[in-house]
Amino acid sequence: MIGTEIAFRLGPGTLEQAREIAARLAALAAAADEHVLFSDSEVGEYGCLAVWAFAADADAYIASAAVDAEVAQLGARMGKPARVRRYAMEYQRTRTPSV
Repeated sequence: MIGTEIAFRLGPGTLEQAREIAARLAALAAAADEHVLFSDSEVGEYGCLAVWAFAADADAYIASAAVDAEVAQLGARMGKPARVRRYAMEYQRTRTPSV
């Protein structure tokens, strides 16, 4: 599994704005198995983690012009670049929900 993370700081009181950004990024990650927004809304730090079965899909996502434009907008807003990372992921444990 491959993970991509786009991390950004918007400041306190910006959870709804972070959700809007995450929704746009999720729409661009159609080939991802999962897309998650994680947040610390008290300080306004956020990140979007996408999980990919194929490295080529993760790489194409990060390299896409649309993702680059979202990252550039975040960087302009923050006054510094948003952090974009790619990970090799190894699940150590998963739990199947009980019905």
